[in-house]
Amino acid sequence: MARCILDKEKDPLGTMLSDFCCGDSGAFLNVWSSTLEMSTMQGTTMLRGFERMNDVEKCALAACRGRILDVGAGAGCHSLVLQSRGLDVDAIDISPGCVEVMRRRGVEKSYHRNILDLRNSRYDTVLMLMNGIGISGSLDGLNLFIQHLDTLLAPNGQLLADSTDLTGKFLKKGEAVYDEEGGYCGEIDFVMIYKGLRSDPFSWLYVDFELLHTICSFHGFRCDKLIETEEKHFLARVYHSIECG
Repeated sequence: MARCILDKEKDPLGTMLSDFCCGDSGAFLNVWSSTLEMSTMQGTTMLRGFERMNDVEKCALAACRGRILDVGAGAGCHSLVLQSRGLDVDAIDISPGCVEVMRRRGVEKSYHRNILDLRNSRYDTVLMLMNGIGISGSLDGLNLFIQHLDTLLAPNGQLLADSTDLTGKFLKKGEAVYDEEGGYCGEIDFVMIYKGLRSDPFSWLYVDFELLHTICSFHGFRCDKLIETEEKHFLARVYHSIECG
């Protein structure tokens, strides 16, 4: 799991969003991957309003309750929707530029933090959108994060996170879901590039629901699928097996 970015020269996403907010309506960055065909990331997409959000996002926002932690909040589009509904939201991101943009846009509580560094805070909902569970980076990272979830959730708390199942795409190409070294097909490396700024390489995880369910069960959590699209983009709700009601 990536640590907080401390050098603004390594923060192309935050810089792009800042430029967009300052009037560069065409600002975008390039996302490179050796595994997936990636398109550009547009400023207009990152700052979209509720009406432009997809069904997975709208389902997740409707399911949010209580005190909320928005993880990898980016430009704060989800936090702003929840704030407008009167909910208490802490928004965190590892990008200092993203945090600056969130504050500029009116996210009341936005912090430059890594989720693994959070201690002594309990939330009714931990929210991770835009393939948000991918922040864990790998299957090992996902196991570490699910263990850490115990320190974040209030009694009867929930994690709402989305992902995309890539296993079908690999099988159609005749490729294995696991490589010879045991690497999972959903463990993808990326680099972001914007106007000469280049991020350090980072890993992102696209986990299929069945595997997510298995890992959550191993750590004593239940995992339900709330919605899934034709593109295998799904929203999961993770919570303790002992939850009542």
